[in-house]
Amino acid sequence: MINKITTISFLFFAVFAMAQKGSLSPYSFYGIGENTFKGTAENRMMGGLSSYSDSIHLNLQNPAGYASLQMVNYSIGVNHIDTNLKSSEANTKNTTAGIDYLAVGIPTKHFNFGFGIIPKSSVGYRLLIEDLTTEPNQSTQFEGSGGVNQVFFSAGKKVFKDFGVGLTANYNFGSLNHISTLVIQDVELATVLNNESSLSGFTLTLGLDYHKQLLSKWDIQANYQFSPEGKLNSSNSKSIITRPRLSNTGGDELIVDLAATGLDETTITIPGTHSLGFSFGENKKWSAGAQYTFSTSGGYENKLFTMSNVAYKRASQLSVGGFYIPKFNSFTNYFSRIVYRAGVRIEKTGLHINNQSIDELGISFGLGLPLNGLSSANIGVEFGKRGTLSEGLVEENFVAIRIGLSLNDRWFIKRKYN
Repeated sequence: MINKITTISFLFFAVFAMAQKGSLSPYSFYGIGENTFKGTAENRMMGGLSSYSDSIHLNLQNPAGYASLQMVNYSIGVNHIDTNLKSSEANTKNTTAGIDYLAVGIPTKHFNFGFGIIPKSSVGYRLLIEDLTTEPNQSTQFEGSGGVNQVFFSAGKKVFKDFGVGLTANYNFGSLNHISTLVIQDVELATVLNNESSLSGFTLTLGLDYHKQLLSKWDIQANYQFSPEGKLNSSNSKSIITRPRLSNTGGDELIVDLAATGLDETTITIPGTHSLGFSFGENKKWSAGAQYTFSTSGGYENKLFTMSNVAYKRASQLSVGGFYIPKFNSFTNYFSRIVYRAGVRIEKTGLHINNQSIDELGISFGLGLPLNGLSSANIGVEFGKRGTLSEGLVEENFVAIRIGLSLNDRWFIKRKYN
């Protein structure tokens, strides 16, 4: 078993390192970037609802969900997102693709545990602002890349027949790179301002889960999860470069002394969150639920980019969704065993620009396609909107296709015959 776990760990980190793709949202400039992880593919198809846990899927948002796991589970999620960005002056389209999560869950005699890696946030934007009112004319190009990844270890256990608890320890790490390039008409050299930050820090999540079956038919679940406020330590550097306009190399570089202003080592606050969810349904037939998540305060402010028109306030998300299975144990009709999912989420990100709240709305649909044994392929689409056209801001309309594989296996079975 140890060899299996070691091999899986190396594969996860190798695949994740090669496949990770950043955001292309201009709002990813702020804080530590766009929040890119909001649940597994199954959760995202139900509007981000994670109040339902079962024995054959991983719940990466609530560690108490591991208490219900009965089989070794390998989970991977990928995405393809087409986004239309619209402002009062222009429209543009872009496409991103990447890995959402990689995880393994393992049940044992005394408790269940899991580990994996997910993208916490992504930075990825490229903007061009031209000023034709000045003489000579000038333009500034803004580029950003990087993000924060999260390695986690979770454990969950049934402390009573219907009640489970869980704990997740996260190590967050990554880097942020923000570059602005000023070009002035008829001036041979461009001025480049390069800001880099290396981030790291630990966070925790506590989960509680109550799961009760009534009359062997009805299924009730209620859960709660809490993440206390966390900190990311940020090591920063800034440089000013003058170089030829048509070249990305060469030129003179001046290293800015950030230590003189106390900005070489800073701290970014990750706000604490509470989440409460409830679901009700017929066992192995259907379930519907709602979940509300909110932060205890604002956070994510990066002291390298203090702006008077930007504020970080309390964030919240309301998710409503569920699933339906026509006949889970049908041997003659494959379509009767498909899981049909749908959901809606309404999110306030907590980011305010020019006194405008940057909110998100998502409507999702999906299918859980049975594979061999109790494994499944989960495919879904989400139609969403982020931002606003007010106060010169950008509205994003996106279509996200998400695919998740949930593969199950049994490890701890004694052989009857050699």
